[in-house]
Formats: sequence, C-alpha cells, structure tokens
Amino acid sequence: MEASLATDYYKTLGIQRSADVSDIKKAYRKLARKFHPDVNPGNDEAEQKFKEIQEAYAVLSDADKRKQYDTFGTVDGDPTAGFDPFRRAQRRSGAQGPEGFRVDFDGMGGFQDLGDIFSQFFGGARPGKTRQAPRRGADQELAVEISFADAVQGTTISLPVQRQLQCSTCGGSGTAQRSNCPSCHGVGVVISTEKLRVKVPEGVADGNRVRVAGKGADGGQGGASGDLFVRVKVRPHGFFERDGDNVHSTIPVTFPEAYLGAEVEVGTIHGPVRAKVPPGTNSGRTFRLRGKGVRNTKTRAHGDHLYTVEIVVPRVVSPAGEEVARKANELYQGNPRDALPRTL
Repeated sequence: MEASLATDYYKTLGIQRSADVSDIKKAYRKLARKFHPDVNPGNDEAEQKFKEIQEAYAVLSDADKRKQYDTFGTVDGDPTAGFDPFRRAQRRSGAQGPEGFRVDFDGMGGFQDLGDIFSQFFGGARPGKTRQAPRRGADQELAVEISFADAVQGTTISLPVQRQLQCSTCGGSGTAQRSNCPSCHGVGVVISTEKLRVKVPEGVADGNRVRVAGKGADGGQGGASGDLFVRVKVRPHGFFERDGDNVHSTIPVTFPEAYLGAEVEVGTIHGPVRAKVPPGTNSGRTFRLRGKGVRNTKTRAHGDHLYTVEIVVPRVVSPAGEEVARKANELYQGNPRDALPRTL
C-alpha cells in the first residue's frame, strides 16, 4: 500500500512530529492496550483503530521509514507487512524511492523494539540473539466494594479477573506461519477472564490492598507471573464508625440514667456489652471498652470501642413532665452557661 499525508500517523498515535522513539513507544503501548480486539470483542470500530495504530507504529518506529514518510509523505509497500512485534528482523536493501531516494525496509515490518512494549508480560527469542533471561509479569490491580461487617470480620469474595496471558497459538511471538497470529492479532498477548476466590482478611480497612500471588500478567521466557492486588472500598455503616482499629458509636440515655447512673447495653462489632453510665454524666461524654474494636491485620491485636453518651429529652410535654422539669431545674446551681464567652 502507499500511505500519504492524508494518513497522519502522528495524529493516529496522538504525538507531536518531534516525538522521540520513547514517546512513540509509550503512545503505542497505551493505545494498543485500549483498542486491542480481545479487550473490545465484537467492536469493529476498535479493531479498525487497532490496525491503524499498528500501521502508524510500523512506520514511525523505523528510522528509515519515518525519514521517508517525513520527507515525501509516503511509504512504499505495506508498512505492517509481516508484522512481528517480538523479533528483530535482518535488514535488507529496499527499492528506489522517489527521485532516487533509497530506502532500506525491515523485512519484518520495522517493529524492531516492540517487544519492549510487552516485555513486562513476556519476551521472545530473536533469531541470532541469545535467549533473554526470564522476566517477571506485570502486577495488576482491581477494586472491589464490601460491607463494613465483611471488612471487620473478614470474608471470601468471588471476582471475575481479566488477565493478560501469553498467546498459546504463537507462543508470544505475535506471528504464525509468517503472518500476524490470528489469536492475538500480532501482539503476542490475549485477554483471559478468570473467576478467582479472594480471601479478605479480618480487619481490612478502606483503601487497603489484598495481594493474590501469581494472578497478574504472565511472565516472559518462563518468568514468574505478576501479582493481583485487590483494592478494598468499605461501605460506611449506619451505626458504627471506624477510626483506625477503634470503633465509635453514640448511645442515647435518659435524663434519670445520666443523673442517677445506670447500666446500659452498648452494641459492639463483637456483640452487645453491658456498660455503666456513672451518676452525673453529661451528654457528650465518651467511655471506652477495651479490646472491643477491630483486629489489626498485622499485629492481630484488637482496638477499642468508644461510646459517647447522648442525653435524650422527651418530645411530649405534659403537666406532669413540666412539674418534673421544674424540680429538676432546682438541682442546678446557677446558670451552666455563665462560664461561656459572650463574644470574640
């Protein structure tokens, strides 16, 4: 095929014409993952976009082809012919370009260093080259939301996880019978969905990550797979509020309970506890129940439960209630607000 300036390869990759090789690789890596056919099954538009990205990279990643494209606005021949992202092809002399301009074409499509893009997943041996050392696969991360109870008590969840695996058809080379691999479309990796059962430990906090070893992307050259990290989001509870390993709650009490003292039931994450309210307790006073909080995921020690007393005033006003209120008022020695500042 012949590419013209109507096909703006720089625009296709979203880069400036002054972009260096590193910028070109970064742009290709980002777009290839976004529009990969395995990530967009049945999406013809995404598949076409993926092909355009491959073509643009085939030209701009090759110094000679890029020079020809920048100078004449054309590239003779199919820039993606024999596309193989994981093998460095031997150079050979090309045809005469316009006005005697001579171009050397890479017989394998100019993807000399595309293996670096997916090197975090796997690596391919190249002809005439020493086999590369094993490479560990990339880590992956996903987020999951769980209830407050599951976070403090621990749970096991089932998650569908998309993993990037080395293509079994081409062994990660990207080619099959000297053409693009039909399974991975020449990229060397495929996207596989796997259901995993993930154990969330007791005491996990909002924003914590749970590591699942070996469930990230495949490694290269026999290297170990990366890890999967599950980031936990905890839904708030309507009554309990967590602060580190401590748990807070508010306990309503009557005026007689606060004035005379009482024993009340306090709900905790470990079950109800009978707790004392000393005589003369003011509204807003906080008490502590040691060891009734959340278990720390590292030290395994429990935090505390702190409950704050809130005096509840009856909403119904009756003659009998008015009489009780007048008698209760006689118990105060002066105005309780006298010590408060009146202005700045």
